[in-house]
Amino acid sequence: MRKLRMGIALLGVIALSSCATTSLLTSWVDPEASGKKLGNVLVVGVARSAPARRQFEDGFAKVLASRKIGALTSYVQLPDPAAIDEAAVKPIAQKEKVTHVLIVRLVDRKTVTSYVPPSPAYYGPGAYPGYYNSWPGYYNHGYATAIRPGYTYETDYVNLETNVYDAATGKIVWSGLTRTELGSKVQEQIDEFIEVISGAMIRDKLI
Repeated sequence: MRKLRMGIALLGVIALSSCATTSLLTSWVDPEASGKKLGNVLVVGVARSAPARRQFEDGFAKVLASRKIGALTSYVQLPDPAAIDEAAVKPIAQKEKVTHVLIVRLVDRKTVTSYVPPSPAYYGPGAYPGYYNSWPGYYNHGYATAIRPGYTYETDYVNLETNVYDAATGKIVWSGLTRTELGSKVQEQIDEFIEVISGAMIRDKLI
């Protein structure tokens, strides 16, 4: 298994977001693994933010436990993310009887700029009172048509790849690619991401 340092900004990115919309772009399952539930999973989330790493790993471990699947968090087993590699994971896998390793990495981040054109805005009473009979009355009562100016706004998107490996062989057995529109609340963002990924694994009968 290669170094697991990939995607160091992964959960740091998620930690800056809120009201995110996460969608599954694609997923793949090894035909030989389909329908075979995972055994004991080491969950790895590499992040600049230690709290975000813990939230992600704890959240995924909770979902796995609810499906009666064992789960270990890497922040407990290997607190230093820089120390996570095959040599470090192997003795833990043997001791804890880890059957699979779940890893998430950031594969792309982009900012999309959108433009909203000017639009009319109406201010004033909704009825047609007497001052409509002359333009001074109409004007003085402040009924006006104004134009809301156009504006631009930016939306940040991240694509995250989630892979599940067989701990004994190092072979990939499941992979999923998601896209997330970022917002600002940490836990909601992570919870939604976990829900989408775990839902796909449930459909593929891995958990």
